[in-house]
Amino acid sequence: MIAFSHSGHDYGVLVSRWQALAVRLDLKLSVLCEAGTYPVIVLENAQAIAGEPDGVYLSAGVHGDECAPLWGLLHWAESEPAILRTRAVVIFPCLNPHGLVENTRRDENGVDLNRCFENLECPLVRAWTDFLDGRRFALSLNLHEDYDAGGIYLYELARDESRGESLLAACEEIIPREMASTVDGSDFHRGLLTRSGDLEKVVEEDLGGGYPEAILLFLRYSRDSYTFETPSEQDLATRIRAHEEFISAALREPGDPPAGPD
Repeated sequence: MIAFSHSGHDYGVLVSRWQALAVRLDLKLSVLCEAGTYPVIVLENAQAIAGEPDGVYLSAGVHGDECAPLWGLLHWAESEPAILRTRAVVIFPCLNPHGLVENTRRDENGVDLNRCFENLECPLVRAWTDFLDGRRFALSLNLHEDYDAGGIYLYELARDESRGESLLAACEEIIPREMASTVDGSDFHRGLLTRSGDLEKVVEEDLGGGYPEAILLFLRYSRDSYTFETPSEQDLATRIRAHEEFISAALREPGDPPAGPD
């Protein structure tokens, strides 16, 4: 059972727990850049530092008013999953600390970071791009929430066989799926939207020309890219559990047993 003795928007607590985890699991914690008065941190394990291919990219907090993904990602890592010892893993615990603290979607400059990942004039994007230079991932997971949603849903950008249905099925006992046929202007089927091409057209026609993190990852760095969304008006602890289960399901190796009850 998840219990909080602090705000879900307490960046200091979040960073201190990642610092403790980095020591415990021998992860390298670096400051990617400064965002206003806050450090943006990134963690990587020895395999990622060595440049091993087919790694995993994990990210949360690009929108500061979506706090459950940050704690779901932390709780998953604190469970010391075997993948942190066996595959290259890069973790961005919170890309928008100012937004988190202020409970707002945008960063300290009023920018929606998830519409500008191609813009190297943005200091965070430039630092992020420099950090990822030369890296290639088998899978990237981007964790989000939606104020208007009634259930979980998933954007899947896949070159491999689609896994979206099974990933949603792994989480829907915690929070049911979003069953609307249209979500944020896009057509979904039982909470799933799968794409593999025409992404530049999607960015230009549907997103105002600004690239989200997940799309740029798919185009430049990652074989497959998933964006998981929970309904932000539901219970925080339940949303955290859904994100934790999504990560576990997405990274589960063939033959691994499903996660047990919380």
